[in-house]
Amino acid sequence: MQIESKYRFFFDLFMKGEVSPFFENQVHNQITDKPLFNGEEQVTNLGNINFSIVWDVPEYLSLTLKKVVNKISVKKIRQYKGFLLDLSACANVDQYLSTQLSSRNRKKLRSKKRKLEVEHEIRYSFYYGNIEKELYDLLFSEFRLLLERRFDEKKVYNNNLNSWNYYYELVYPLILEKKASMFAIYDGDRPITISLHFHLTDTVFSYIQTYDIQYSQYNMGDISMFKRLEYFMSEGCKVVDLSMGETDYKMKWCNNHYSIYFYIFYNHRSLKSSLKAITEAKKLQLKQFLRDKDILGKMIRLDKLKYRFRELTNKTTPSEP
Repeated sequence: MQIESKYRFFFDLFMKGEVSPFFENQVHNQITDKPLFNGEEQVTNLGNINFSIVWDVPEYLSLTLKKVVNKISVKKIRQYKGFLLDLSACANVDQYLSTQLSSRNRKKLRSKKRKLEVEHEIRYSFYYGNIEKELYDLLFSEFRLLLERRFDEKKVYNNNLNSWNYYYELVYPLILEKKASMFAIYDGDRPITISLHFHLTDTVFSYIQTYDIQYSQYNMGDISMFKRLEYFMSEGCKVVDLSMGETDYKMKWCNNHYSIYFYIFYNHRSLKSSLKAITEAKKLQLKQFLRDKDILGKMIRLDKLKYRFRELTNKTTPSEP
């Protein structure tokens, strides 16, 4: 395996079924105390590393670093807070709701769901192991439109939209292999809520979700989570990971939070590599300090700034004749 400069650990694990070459290919889930991944070992020459960084390693996954030659050093740096739903102690979704949501929130959820179903022609569909390609194409196209409208409403930049064709090509075969799933709430034949997830043994990575903003009054995010939990638990799921980023929605639904780490591997005999590692480490530590102080991510929202910059750029760019 060729050593690359950057790896996205969690995404590679769930989307590609791969572990970055610096770790053994056995991954253990500490929450469920069960193996999460056990792949074939890749032959790599770790002695040729000058600089490489592995992003997004959740602390609840137990990993073993491979032995590297003496000239290679590693820095482990805390970045972001992640959020998940630990379902392992609950027999069904109602039990989880009773422990996680207040009686007021449970009553409101059921009231909104009932109101939605009375006022509209609602049906719920999970696509896991089977979906016709024509339906998949239509659903994925509508997924993008709903996501664009939702984030335009929030005036927030969404990085996933830049990689939409990549996800479109990636997800279809993974659904057929039961390594991914999509969930949709329909009003008649029109999807009004769509979400995408990746599956690995009894853990689900809930990656992208959105809804039709015309249905905002029904609290579609809560209804969607309730229905997804019903399905996930029926399939034996024990963990639903919503990943990084603190939001009111995650604080409401998640009963567990964890730290996410970055690993920097570098050749300490190389002055250039050492300086690069020190600079990158200091940059990451500063970012996390600002997050811990609620400056970055709350007072300063980079996704909002990116959105404003894009809007300004679009206004100043001359239109085609």
